[in-house]
Amino acid sequence: MKKLILTGLTCAMASTAYAQIESVTAVTTPNGLGQRVTQAVVNYPENTCLTAVQKTDFSVENRTITGVTLNDAKCVNQLVLELDPQDTDAATTEKLGNDRSAPYTERHISLTVKQVNSLTSQSGQVKPSEFTSSKVINQVVDDFQQAEFKDESGVVVKYNLFVPKNYDPNKSYPLVMFIHDAGSTNSNVKHTLLQGNGATSFAGPEWQAKHPAFVLAPQFDHAIVNDKSEDPADLEPTINLIKSLVKQYNIDPNRLYTTGQSGGAMMSIAMNIKHPDFFAASYIVAGQWEPSVTAPMAKNNIFVLVSENDAKAFPTENEIMKVLAENGATVKESHGWNAQAPVTELNEKVNALLAQGGNIHYASFTGGTLPMEQNSQSKGAAHMGTWQVAYNIDAIKEWLFSQRKAK
Repeated sequence: MKKLILTGLTCAMASTAYAQIESVTAVTTPNGLGQRVTQAVVNYPENTCLTAVQKTDFSVENRTITGVTLNDAKCVNQLVLELDPQDTDAATTEKLGNDRSAPYTERHISLTVKQVNSLTSQSGQVKPSEFTSSKVINQVVDDFQQAEFKDESGVVVKYNLFVPKNYDPNKSYPLVMFIHDAGSTNSNVKHTLLQGNGATSFAGPEWQAKHPAFVLAPQFDHAIVNDKSEDPADLEPTINLIKSLVKQYNIDPNRLYTTGQSGGAMMSIAMNIKHPDFFAASYIVAGQWEPSVTAPMAKNNIFVLVSENDAKAFPTENEIMKVLAENGATVKESHGWNAQAPVTELNEKVNALLAQGGNIHYASFTGGTLPMEQNSQSKGAAHMGTWQVAYNIDAIKEWLFSQRKAK
């Protein structure tokens, strides 16, 4: 994720002996763990002209400072404190209760920054000071617009939409839809953007520079699927939402993609079963469905990723693969991946699997290797931990965007 651009000012020689911190802004960035507070941008009065700082010159309440940056302008009144995204207080959401099914809610973000040592400036010493701020910049998340779609059935779908920068209506664009898990069921329409990086990983500047695309992230405030694999009531309204966006923007109907984690993966599977000709490709993360009804998606382009310790998704996906193969799919599998391996290594494994050909690609992580499994005794760690890694694997996303429906 890009760093904030620091701004410098032409230095005036006014005294800054009593200059203090003037403002603090928290900056959040997407992460597999969820949107995390990763920077504190600290501003001093104009003409402070800082010349040197160290991370030990500051402290941030309940946070770990990993670095500090000044720009190279002649007169600097702004610095950036880099904060550890693994800190507990880095999270932008929090769980309401200890139960596994308890919902998450958006946290109130507040940063208290202390300058604990005097700083050197071109015009004097800057004495220690302290400032608490709740101003927040959410990188990538703030680039989404929020809206509602009212289906002809009366069902309303709340959603977040990222429109490519410098959108050109004379140019055709792909669209990728991300659907959140059941644990992220929430009345806050932005919650799906904060709880992980399934949507934001496609909207970040690095990805968009290679693949300008629309990113759609519906937010549901109620359960959309169940373990009985019943036809979801929100399925058709969500399909109709996509159709409406295709009409509103120049979105290529041959380059529509869906992905989701857990409940969102289940919705993507259900969509592929009911509308096997709608999506060009799908990325299914820790999902499951009744195997016996999955035959209609045997001809689709699908990549499935799951943990071998996932008590429901792994055995169910094994059965789904058998059904798909029996109905004409060419299934290629690769198992035993180390979820803690570098992304470069995971990309190599993905490319080796894709090189085998086929239209259904099925991969799994060795049980116990997910980072969440190392830090939690929860039975759900092998399930929920999968999507913390899944959307960091660029090779799978590259495969997804390379797929086109036959015209």
